[in-house]
Amino acid sequence: MYCNACGKAIAEDGRFCAYCGNVVGTPPAEKRLTRSRADRKIAGVCAGLAQYFDLDVTLVRVLCVFIMLATGICPGVVTYLLAWIMVPAEPELRPVLASQQPVAG
Repeated sequence: MYCNACGKAIAEDGRFCAYCGNVVGTPPAEKRLTRSRADRKIAGVCAGLAQYFDLDVTLVRVLCVFIMLATGICPGVVTYLLAWIMVPAEPELRPVLASQQPVAG
């Protein structure tokens, strides 16, 4: 791979050019905790946590139930409700209609 700014050869997995310091490639997306819209059972809190920590969603759900039973039902439910309120929902993806696409010309 080559640097777009100075043209020097750099490593394939490099993010910065060692010669000029230019950022190469696309920067990684910022990791944000959001409630899932697609994989929700109640509010998407467990699915959002699983996606954020890169874990299996079933494991996170089982751990949440276990922690809820171990600490008492009421604190677990209150914690889940607070997470439901405080963690933002995943952005809604809307399809682009053919009439809304720009026309080249």
